[in-house]
Amino acid sequence: MVSIRHRIHMEPEIAFEEVKTAALVAETLRSLGIETRTGVAKTGVLGILHGRGPGRTVLLRADMDALPVDELADVPYRSRVRGKMHACGHDAHTAGLLGAAMVLSELRDSFDGCIKFMFQPAEEEDGGALTMIEEGILESPKVDAAFGCHLWGLMEEGKVAVSGGPVMASPDVFDLEVTGRGGHGAQPHLTVDPIMVSASIITAFNNMVGRRVDPLVPCVVSVCSISGGEVHNVIPEKVIMKGTIRTLDEETRERIPKELEKLAVGIAGSMGATANFIYGKRFPVLINDEEMASLARDAFRKHADPSDVSDNQIQSMGGEDFAYLGQHVPSAYAFIGIAKDGKNPVLHHNPYFSFEDSNMKLLAKGLAQIALDFLSE
Repeated sequence: MVSIRHRIHMEPEIAFEEVKTAALVAETLRSLGIETRTGVAKTGVLGILHGRGPGRTVLLRADMDALPVDELADVPYRSRVRGKMHACGHDAHTAGLLGAAMVLSELRDSFDGCIKFMFQPAEEEDGGALTMIEEGILESPKVDAAFGCHLWGLMEEGKVAVSGGPVMASPDVFDLEVTGRGGHGAQPHLTVDPIMVSASIITAFNNMVGRRVDPLVPCVVSVCSISGGEVHNVIPEKVIMKGTIRTLDEETRERIPKELEKLAVGIAGSMGATANFIYGKRFPVLINDEEMASLARDAFRKHADPSDVSDNQIQSMGGEDFAYLGQHVPSAYAFIGIAKDGKNPVLHHNPYFSFEDSNMKLLAKGLAQIALDFLSE
């Protein structure tokens, strides 16, 4: 697992470009005698391991893509590709699931049923999970349950959390174009300044979450990009903003974009400008099935200190397209700690992101045990 992780880490590939990673995954699966299908959702890989006889089918999933980040971590297996690195742990997710496949391939005569190994592209961007589902990975044989894990920098090493209910947000996006009337920077009274309009809109967006959303209901609205004007003395005609809306329930998810559009159009109109708000739905909320979460906790307790495995509900406003699996079959997504202590979290999507290889052992054992326990029920 360590060797595989380091190879993947040194040659990171971003969304739908995971050619080398997919080739390594397929080569490893085939060497284990596992039926292997490549080219699913362009660069995805599906492994199918049959047991000694007929039974249920369980799917285990890992994501393979890296991020467009320059690595600054001081590790011997540092990224060799400028502008790309594994800054979220997907290299270890992939290596860890291959570790589980190694274990389970040796135990194929001890269980009935089938285990599918889903190696998915593009979790960080457009989401490869839905495309893999649309290309039939949940059929032939039909999948009865799905499980996945994320190495988690906000928890201590050795700790595992798997709870039922919503655990990760819908990472929806928006584009907002504010159009005014450009002109000379020395004559602002003759213009409709879209920068001033945009500043008012951003302030209103931030205030809206605090005043129109129940403080006990998680919701995040962030404007993450703003572009308008190029020189010191010209008020631009347009400003373009990009942002994200994160929610953990469908009612809030449906309501907030409408509120934002109403605010943007109203504020722009009151200042003599126009606003065009475009909302883009992305992944759904990731909701863990209560029964599958309980099964996963019991499985992890066989390989970790039972007191370190909890049903503490981690609710991250990050998105995760594993959620699509949960819309089709009962599923559970576990979080495995990688921080040395609770006071020094490991920050995901950070150029210094790094953790010990040894954390993959619990990930691999946990996933393998989950599959065995599910098939034995």
